[in-house]
Amino acid sequence: DYATYIEAEKNLEKLRVLRNKKVVARRIAEEREMNQNTKKIPEKRKPGRSIGDASIVQHIHLLYVRAKRKWKQDLSWHIQHAEFAKESQSHSMLSKIYAEALQFHPRNSSLWIEAASHEYFGCVSNESDAGMSGGGSIKNARVLLQRGLRINPDSRELWLQSFCLELHYMQKLRGRRELLQLDLKKPSPGVEDSFNNDDDETVEEFYQDAKLPRIIYKNATKSICSDVRFRLQFIDQCRLFPETKKIIDEIMASIEDDFENIEEAWIARAKFSLDNKTKVPGGFLMSPWDSQMSKKRKYRELAEPEQNDALDILEEATDTVCTPKMFRESVSFVKSYIGQLSDKNGETNLSNIRKAQITVATTFLKSIVKKAEANNIMSSDPELAVEFADILVATGSTSDALRIMKNATDRRKDCCACPQIWLKRAEITARISPYLTSSCKVLRKSLQEVPLHNEGYCDLLSKLFLNLLLLSTTIESSVMEKEVASIYDKILLCFCNQADSRRTTAYTIPSLSLSYLQLASSRQNLQLMREISTKLLNSSNYLNHSNITESELFDMKVLLKHCIAHEKVALNFGGSRKSRQKLTHLCEAAFDFFMKNDRPEIADSFMAIKDKN
Repeated sequence: DYATYIEAEKNLEKLRVLRNKKVVARRIAEEREMNQNTKKIPEKRKPGRSIGDASIVQHIHLLYVRAKRKWKQDLSWHIQHAEFAKESQSHSMLSKIYAEALQFHPRNSSLWIEAASHEYFGCVSNESDAGMSGGGSIKNARVLLQRGLRINPDSRELWLQSFCLELHYMQKLRGRRELLQLDLKKPSPGVEDSFNNDDDETVEEFYQDAKLPRIIYKNATKSICSDVRFRLQFIDQCRLFPETKKIIDEIMASIEDDFENIEEAWIARAKFSLDNKTKVPGGFLMSPWDSQMSKKRKYRELAEPEQNDALDILEEATDTVCTPKMFRESVSFVKSYIGQLSDKNGETNLSNIRKAQITVATTFLKSIVKKAEANNIMSSDPELAVEFADILVATGSTSDALRIMKNATDRRKDCCACPQIWLKRAEITARISPYLTSSCKVLRKSLQEVPLHNEGYCDLLSKLFLNLLLLSTTIESSVMEKEVASIYDKILLCFCNQADSRRTTAYTIPSLSLSYLQLASSRQNLQLMREISTKLLNSSNYLNHSNITESELFDMKVLLKHCIAHEKVALNFGGSRKSRQKLTHLCEAAFDFFMKNDRPEIADSFMAIKDKN
């Protein structure tokens, strides 16, 4: 087995290096002691190297070569050989290893990048030394990446790394010029040689216009022409280097020209505009002309420098690309920006400038909602309608939010079957109307429109159930009691048949049952409490579910203890045999439930209650 053999040889080499260090250390100590006795100044000598220092390493290289001949298509052997060459400082072998690997795996972009990186950057000579060995050849690195791109023209990684390589080299030449303090138009001979003896005009053009990176970017966009994110990655690379504003501007211009109907391109332009605007500091000095400005104009001017260009871009975007995705991305961008302004550097007291910026952004959000409503955007995207309603409620336009929700549920079929829109409409109705009955009417109507198999149907049932329980605390009605009992039966059936929806909803069977039980307890209705516990424990299959959450376990514990406490009270006040049987049944059901869910300590506590009674 080659892998085992190579591992054994590596361990042998490590042992040899360790023993050699001990021998050298012992020899140095003996020489130091001898020099102290003879009072001679020790001579500084480099540690000698013998044939044995390289024999095992060469033998391991030979083993890797034979393994690669046997399994030519196995890339792992080439990678392991390259890693070993780096560890053993066999830098001359790396170029051969990468060349052989690329012959068999020319479609692997990582290999081309690794080989080019070795040619230009070299590698660290050893762990204790930060110096670099090998590398420095920009010509070889360019040739490798160009060959890789010729074979893999659609490789995004190769295009990006080729672009980044030229930025590295451009920065290297800039640094060299600054160190040598040379004029831009008079490059040193070393610079000319490294740039393949180009003339002064080409070198100057290279520095001032970043010619090579721009050429690479243009060729990359020709090969991969319909990917916005790919072009944005070039901007991310540019931001890692100084003095790349011209390249970034050119990239943004190409995005603006080629992706007029792509949502991501518009958002990228807005972010770019916002990030590149000069921030107005909070405590800047006002000029005499500024002090003569009217308060309204000054308020507007302070808010404009950072965001108006970005908001204008989004305004144009929603006019040009009138799609739900464009509106959703625009709203998300503005909300994120408002959040940054509200919590910038952890400040609690916002400055007047910050407040003005937040006000302008909030006004823009309201205008976006009006535009979406005018263009009927929300008819095909119910989630967007809910988000717009949240914006209007947050900005104080609750009546407008309710109007949007009513239009969505009454006029649009897609929105009419969406439970989130009905829940939001019921929530806004409860905000406006002083009576909870209005919200209940909305929820009753929603149960007729939303299909039973929809995951949000359980949420609608649960919300209506809780509202009716809240109404029952102030109004006693036999009709309402029957409705509550009927909805509770539907909840048990719906939740148990749709086990997955029980995880996605905010409501759980134990929490809803506990709320119902508390209502019965407040009325001292022992019969109703027994009906609730019987339906939960016997009529439903909730106790047979697995992976029950901690909050559900806690609610079940409280609910069962509540039922047991009332049965004990009834038993102490001359309760019948039925009360004792009910108490025993509750304790046994609790024991089985908590044992099944790996809570033996809770289960034992219920059995202790049974034994005492």
